[in-house]
Formats: sequence, C-alpha cells, structure tokens
Amino acid sequence: MAIEDVDAAIAVVQAANAAKVEAGLRPARPQPSNDQLRAMRLGHRRFVERDGPGAWVAVAGSHVVGVAESIRRGRFWGLSMLFVHPDVQGRGIGRQLLGAAMGYAAGASERMIDSSPDPRAMRRYFLVGLAMHPAAQVWGAADRRAIPRSLPGRAGGEDDLDLVASVDAHVGRARAEDVAFALGDDRLRLDVVDHGPGRGWMLSAPDRVIMLGATDEQTAAVLLWRHLGACEGETRISGLTAAQQWAFAVAHRARLSVRVGGALFVDGMPIPGPWIPSGWFF
Repeated sequence: MAIEDVDAAIAVVQAANAAKVEAGLRPARPQPSNDQLRAMRLGHRRFVERDGPGAWVAVAGSHVVGVAESIRRGRFWGLSMLFVHPDVQGRGIGRQLLGAAMGYAAGASERMIDSSPDPRAMRRYFLVGLAMHPAAQVWGAADRRAIPRSLPGRAGGEDDLDLVASVDAHVGRARAEDVAFALGDDRLRLDVVDHGPGRGWMLSAPDRVIMLGATDEQTAAVLLWRHLGACEGETRISGLTAAQQWAFAVAHRARLSVRVGGALFVDGMPIPGPWIPSGWFF
C-alpha cells in the first residue's frame, strides 16, 4: 500500500461498511464529517508510514478493491482492518489480503484480530489458528442518575504518556505511541487516574470510547463512568468480551444497550485486562 492509495482505501472501507449495514451486520451511522475524514486519512497514512509491511491493497485493473492494514508492536501483531469492496467479494481477495498482512506477523508471539459479525470473516480468522472470543458492543445514552457524583481522575495530555506506557505494561499491551498519535486530533480526550490504589487511562471521543487501560477493574470502571459523565448524547463501546465484566456492570447500571456481535480472535495471549481495545491499535 502506498500513500497514494489512501483515498481509494477509504472508499473501499465505506462501501464495505454500507453493505454490512444493509445486511444488518452493523448499525447505520451518520456520514463522516470533514474533520472525521481528515482524521481517517491521517490514520491510514500512518499505517503506510509506521507499519508499511503490514499495509496492503488489492487492485483489479486500475482500481483498489480491497485493503488490509496491521500493526506490529514488539512481539504483538494485530490486524487493524480488512475490507473488500462488495462488488468483488467471494473471489478470494480477502484470503489473499489476510495472507499478505500476516506476513508482518512473522516472529510475533502474540496475535489479535477484532472481527465484525460477518460470518465469512470470523470463519477466516478462526481457520488461521486464532481462538475465538465472542464480543459485545454497548451503546446508547446513559441514565445520568446512575453516574457517581464524585469521580477521581483528571484530564490528561502528552505529559501522561509515561503513565500510559506503565499501565499498558501491566495490562500486557504497548499503545503509548498510538495514544501520542491520536492526541493530535483535537476531538479526542485523554482521561487519567493517577492517585489512589489504582492507575489508568482512557482515550475517548464525544460519542465513543476508543481505548482504555487500567491496573485494576475498579479504576477501569471509574474511567468508564468519567466518559459517561462527559458524554452529552449517545455513546458506544466495542470489543467487550466475557473477560470485561466490570464494563458490563457499568453499562447495565447506566441502562445502556448491549448487543453481542463479532469476536476478538487471539493467539499466544490471554484477553488483556482491565482493557478496552481500539479497533486500530488494540
């Protein structure tokens, strides 16, 4: 994949997502704003620049018809996305893209894929040797009566990246450089808890939790409550497996909706925790 492929790759992602909405495999969402499109372009560009050996496109004639992007962070490899344009699905393009992206996993002892509910995708990921953990999405507007009135923690920033790295070392991940990249987007917010028995951090947008890490479940729950307290409308939280009971406890107390769909596929590692994965950076 080259920088020049970024816009074409985004078009494939949008077409594939629209087909999933039509098939009932994902909820409909508003069209991205100009700011969101700009952030998407920067994100896809970073895959090429930071993780080039894991970023691939499929081309038919002169048209990009598929995209796969993955990351490598030390011994960890994760498939960040794999999309095939609906007009050419069923021709083995997804299998070829996955094989190309998994070349970047050579030597990795830990692998992870956050899958959509598409049965073809889940079958593909299971058959390459990853264990399947069904996952859920939480969404809706929180019952504000349930939100605790006093919550520890504070707004964070670039000065807290050492805390992010320290907490993630406890969790078993390494996302500080990805958090640093994300903080270039003014729409995103970093919350930290750095006093008391536990420590943790959370990166969020006004309408979703992007990723979270904590040393203990109580601190993780505090961070999730902080997001709900700051969120003025609906939110969504994805990638929650049975290992994240603390997150389900917050969701149900806040009267949010929970829907099971998709899965986390892992190999060589347990489900991290307390933790919420980013779709791109895990």
